[in-house]
Amino acid sequence: MSARQHRSDQDQIIEKARKKASRLTLYLKNGVPVRGKVVAHDSHTVYVITDKSPTLVFKHSISSVFPVRHPIPGK
Repeated sequence: MSARQHRSDQDQIIEKARKKASRLTLYLKNGVPVRGKVVAHDSHTVYVITDKSPTLVFKHSISSVFPVRHPIPGK
């Protein structure tokens, strides 16, 4: 997969989460997770509102993106 295709897939996931106002976990290349709602993004950055504070993440530092899953009651 080319870097351009990876960015395109990443942008689609981030944009979908922004439109739905759903929470994402962005894992950075240094292993740090950033969990929150995406407010805005462009070709280089993602602006996320976390529980602690607004955070600006540079896309080149993101290693993976996952939706935040809510635990199923009783499991």
